[in-house]
Amino acid sequence: MTSNIAKSVIAMFEVEREFPIVTLFDEINMRFAKLFHERRMELVNSLNILVPSMEKQISKNINLGNKLLAHQIANYKFSINSHGDIATVDLQRRTCTCRVFDLDKIPCPHAMTAL
Repeated sequence: MTSNIAKSVIAMFEVEREFPIVTLFDEINMRFAKLFHERRMELVNSLNILVPSMEKQISKNINLGNKLLAHQIANYKFSINSHGDIATVDLQRRTCTCRVFDLDKIPCPHAMTAL
């Protein structure tokens, strides 16, 4: 394994590199189609509605959120104290002053505390 994508692809298609360009592209297409199909079948057979990486992130945010204190400001607004830092979460607008909830669209630890 390497972090260089070009080296990874070259290693994947070491034998096929000697083929004509059209055959090489056909082989690349078939391999990626097979990979995407396998991943899709894993998710189709899964009981979860989220992909595994999002499940892990949400679980992590829940655990981090359990350590924070929430104070309700208004109907859907909360002030979250996290070790000296204060974040404001608006559940109705789905925003947080840390901006993670705004950008990622998944609840940050502050939003998890408010929920």
